[in-house]
Amino acid sequence: MSDLPITEAKSIVADAVEMAGGQHALARNLRINQSDISQAVNNGRTDSRNRVLNALGYAVIETIRPMKGQNR
Repeated sequence: MSDLPITEAKSIVADAVEMAGGQHALARNLRINQSDISQAVNNGRTDSRNRVLNALGYAVIETIRPMKGQNR
């Protein structure tokens, strides 16, 4: 399995919402707050997005890379 860019998060959550039949249905299925799903779909808080992605079976891993010319 390959990694996905974090920019795909919104479409992953939106697809899950559509397949579940709405945000409330997805929240019930995943046993998380509907507000977290809403914020994830609307590019809200990072912690909400990560909670939803975790509940969908994705591990969110943050990395740090030196900026060009800044790696001494």
